[in-house]
Amino acid sequence: MESTVNDDLAQLKEVVSLLHEGGAAGNVVDWQSEAAALGVASFPHDYQEFVAAFGAGSFEDVLFVSIPRPGMSAAPMTVERLPDPGAMDDWQVPEERSQYRLSDMLVWGQTNSADTLCWVTTDSDPNRWPVAVWARQDGGWAVYECGMVEFLLRVLQGDFAACPIGVTTLWGRGSARFLNFLDEERFLDEGVDPWTGESMDPFADL
Repeated sequence: MESTVNDDLAQLKEVVSLLHEGGAAGNVVDWQSEAAALGVASFPHDYQEFVAAFGAGSFEDVLFVSIPRPGMSAAPMTVERLPDPGAMDDWQVPEERSQYRLSDMLVWGQTNSADTLCWVTTDSDPNRWPVAVWARQDGGWAVYECGMVEFLLRVLQGDFAACPIGVTTLWGRGSARFLNFLDEERFLDEGVDPWTGESMDPFADL
């Protein structure tokens, strides 16, 4: 399992670049205390390695990856349980409704088309948690038997039967840019769009 995790992450590193060279890369997380706070034994190894390499942030301002942040459960890009599971009970394959409980979903990401990206945390071994996607525009939940890093890689490779998220910007793209949220906050504080490098002041050119 560990070699597969390392292979997937190595492949992802080959096709994902930081939007700003020399910018923020990776975030530090107290994994043990955050796991306890969220009621799980640990977090998947591939996810921990991803956070160490890239951190919380977004792929092409389209797909956003969260991290556990103590005392900030309401903040953007923070790992949390489903905030309102009762409103998200549609399934693309109706038979799967009885196989999975929404209370076992742990949100690790989202997209700009309001998709929700989760793990199903039923298994005692986090490395066997599948990815579950609430595809808002495509009929609700679907579960994918792969880890988070493999899921991201396969989205970029176009390696599912169909795009598993409601926005196709990353689907089969092959590569993508990543912006850590610390860099994004820094640029926004300076009044600069981090993706274009342009001033966000509407009167800047006047």
